[in-house]
Amino acid sequence: MAAETKLGRMFGGVMMGKLSTLWTFYSTPRRFKSRARIKKIQEKGMAKHIKMVRKKSRFFSRHWKGIPDEDWRRFPLVNKEIMMENLQEYLTVDIDVESAKKMAVEAEKSRDFNQTLKGYTVGFSSGTSGSRGMHIVSQAEQDRWAGYMLARGLDGSIFGKHKIGLFLRANSNTYQSVSSSRIKFQFYDLLRPLQDLVSELMHDRPDILIAPPSILRYLADEKIMIQFRKIVSVAEVLTPLDRGIIEQHFRCIVHQFYTSTEGEIAATCEHGTLHLNEETMVIEKEWIDKEKGQFHPIISDFKRKTQPIIRYRQNDILVLKKDPCPCGDARQAISEIIGRQDDIFEFESTSGKREIVVPDLIRRATLQMSKQIESYFVEQINTNEINVMIRPKPDQVDMSGFDQLWASKDIIPPKVNFPEYEYQPSAVKMRRIRRSF
Repeated sequence: MAAETKLGRMFGGVMMGKLSTLWTFYSTPRRFKSRARIKKIQEKGMAKHIKMVRKKSRFFSRHWKGIPDEDWRRFPLVNKEIMMENLQEYLTVDIDVESAKKMAVEAEKSRDFNQTLKGYTVGFSSGTSGSRGMHIVSQAEQDRWAGYMLARGLDGSIFGKHKIGLFLRANSNTYQSVSSSRIKFQFYDLLRPLQDLVSELMHDRPDILIAPPSILRYLADEKIMIQFRKIVSVAEVLTPLDRGIIEQHFRCIVHQFYTSTEGEIAATCEHGTLHLNEETMVIEKEWIDKEKGQFHPIISDFKRKTQPIIRYRQNDILVLKKDPCPCGDARQAISEIIGRQDDIFEFESTSGKREIVVPDLIRRATLQMSKQIESYFVEQINTNEINVMIRPKPDQVDMSGFDQLWASKDIIPPKVNFPEYEYQPSAVKMRRIRRSF
């Protein structure tokens, strides 16, 4: 009897999860007609969410002390470091964080990502910024994410047949829970040899491919010919250069999911334009250059309950799209993700002060070196030296772009080295512009 009861609960849980995913799929708006509608959803969502978080999270109760709920935009910021230092009290549920970390480490070693802790899924971020984030999500949150992903990714009925290939650093319980006789997920583990993964991809021939741009670019460079119905770039910054080459090879738009440890931040419409998910989160802007539309996002997600993301400052640098998208969606559009604060170069000016240069300016100067550049990496190794790797390597390079950049910002020109181009796609995130000190 006890076994039957347990089986019944498990079956009921699976069915409820499927229903939740279906509900999210059908209730996820394809577009919003007005900013007023978005604003109303956000205000209602945040008012309810903050009351719950203040009550259940000891960290936030302390962090927001003296500031009323309705003034939540005055709450002090948090970031990855603050979150990880206070994670035990940060959560709204009773989970032992040390046990969660041990489980996540063991999963990465064994490559078995099916385990849960008290019904919660635990995992690490990639840690490319130097410190690893951690995400702890409930089954209900996973079901909602699955519905969102299918709504934005399928381009068809949830009851149709879909074969989805996923090139990822780690598998997820989410995909297992969504899999059915009609929706098949094939996981390609990026820790395995790349040639083996490509052979399996050629055999499986999924109709939807979700992968980092470094993998998509590799498939394009290797002339891998598979006709995908849809391609979605994830996990890394998709540069205009890579996007153009990938789209030209596969003859279709490269869509994007902009997701991170902090949540599902944006997704592309049918025109390939990234739109912020403002129906589930409020995204404030910490301006880097308002005239150019460059900002750090400050995220408040009113759907994320287990591990709250409220006034969370990200290091990513986003660029607002100036022209309206043809799709007519009222959600704010992003023209580009140009890197992270960690990728901002720092130089000395002739006046002795520190001068910063955002990744976009480095990229533009690099591409001016030669019209034949197909791929590149630029790394700043100290305040007066950078390495530039370009492919193919030209006999002569045009340094005028960098010369103009140094002069415009009154920077003491750094030494520029040209080591041989080396890169092999892997589980490590690709960063074309990076600062290593």
